[in-house]
Amino acid sequence: MKQFLFVLLLSFYSFNSYSSEFFDEMKEDASSPFNTSAIKALGIGGGLTIISLIFNDESKRFQADLARHRPLKKYSKLGDILGQTVPNIAYALAMGSDYLITKDQKSLDRTILMTKATLYSGALTDIMKWTINEKRPNGSKHSFPSGHTTTAFAFSSVVAMEHSLPWGIAANAMAAFVGFSRMNDNAHFLHDVLAGATIGTMYGVGVWNAKKNRDEKKSSQTVFMLVPLNDGLAAHYALDF
Repeated sequence: MKQFLFVLLLSFYSFNSYSSEFFDEMKEDASSPFNTSAIKALGIGGGLTIISLIFNDESKRFQADLARHRPLKKYSKLGDILGQTVPNIAYALAMGSDYLITKDQKSLDRTILMTKATLYSGALTDIMKWTINEKRPNGSKHSFPSGHTTTAFAFSSVVAMEHSLPWGIAANAMAAFVGFSRMNDNAHFLHDVLAGATIGTMYGVGVWNAKKNRDEKKSSQTVFMLVPLNDGLAAHYALDF
């Protein structure tokens, strides 16, 4: 019984230590758009969203004209599908599978980055949708911000940060298509799409920078040791960077 209690106590202590580190990391990731270079994306995207709200009447007329003509025709269905986290899940599965096969740590890191960017941005978008509860152009609820656009830009920003320029351009073009398709389908206004793009981008860039900062801290560690000798002590100091 005593051994069982000892193991239980040790397990609790180990979990508590791990969970403390886990929750510290979670807080860093959740606040990453505000304390990393991702704040630039927030500033630019937030500014564009505010401008679209200032010219709200013009924006609504543009929206009504777009919904009437539906320039994307049947291809708008593709935008709807791509905005339902399909690329995000496919990317995470592909990187996760690569890690299982090759044991490449970078593939695992990319899986985690995509998952975090999608979950954090999606959670904030859902909270805002239910809190603000703006009506959509078609009359239904929860218009602001666009969830499809959020997840699409969470995907594209992670790809842009992790891969070469052509992949980043292609991913952002896909995300822009998703946002436009939501307006084409009369499901969102321009400011909904701009806000969604801002949230997705700031979390994609934010969690990437948060991880980079943590990695830099881990690689910049100092070690100081005193080694006893027969005739005294020897000091050893090391700095990893």
